[in-house]
Amino acid sequence: MKYISYAKKKKSIVKLIINKGNGKILINNRSIKNYFGNINNINLIFLPLIISNFKKKNIIIKVKGGGKISQIYSIKISISKCIILINYNYYKIFRKLNLFSIDDRKVERKKFGNKKSRKKEQYSKR
Repeated sequence: MKYISYAKKKKSIVKLIINKGNGKILINNRSIKNYFGNINNINLIFLPLIISNFKKKNIIIKVKGGGKISQIYSIKISISKCIILINYNYYKIFRKLNLFSIDDRKVERKKFGNKKSRKKEQYSKR
């Protein structure tokens, strides 16, 4: 059986496929350590897998756009959505841990006449 889920955070978009297999996790046809390097937040990807005792399934991940950390968060969301498709009993646990809710905050645009979105030039009285 093949399970597919999608997720977004900021500009990063993830497509995740779970198949039967021996437990490999590939991100854009590379291993996790090869793709992300030495980022501390890699453990967030394994959090829904550890909670659900999920083993012996291949996870194939396609990621586009965004930074590495927003990619990690969107991968975490899509893995937890896929596990809920497989076994709905984990829904309440994941809901309490806030694992599959999408954070819709985005960078505010720069306004005309300002240095940044809200930063203005210092007012000079004289």
